[in-house]
Amino acid sequence: MSDTFDIYKFLEDYQRFPCLWLKSDPDFKLRHKRDAAEELLLESSGLETIKNLRLKIRSIRCTYNQEVTKINKSKSTGSGTANVYVPKLQWFVYADNFLKKNNDGVKQSETNLVSFQVF
Repeated sequence: MSDTFDIYKFLEDYQRFPCLWLKSDPDFKLRHKRDAAEELLLESSGLETIKNLRLKIRSIRCTYNQEVTKINKSKSTGSGTANVYVPKLQWFVYADNFLKKNNDGVKQSETNLVSFQVF
């Protein structure tokens, strides 16, 4: 295993296995399909164990979801588009291109407020 981890290559390989990240994929709920995909991803990732692979995926997903939450919170402040949070992570846009299909980690809140039209 090399000393440097190429996040872009990992994300590219991860994207090839939607059963690992796309909740609407029919294979997402099939453990044996996900295990097989993890084995293939492990080979190309350079990580040593499935446990390390799962930790890497969890770390990336958590960081991605934290950034999405920051973006959504900055949009809800009402301060306009000039103050919307822009992630500084170099790989965020690349990951967002496919991970946003899940809306993972972003809870749609329901409101009990009634909206009135003023005439």
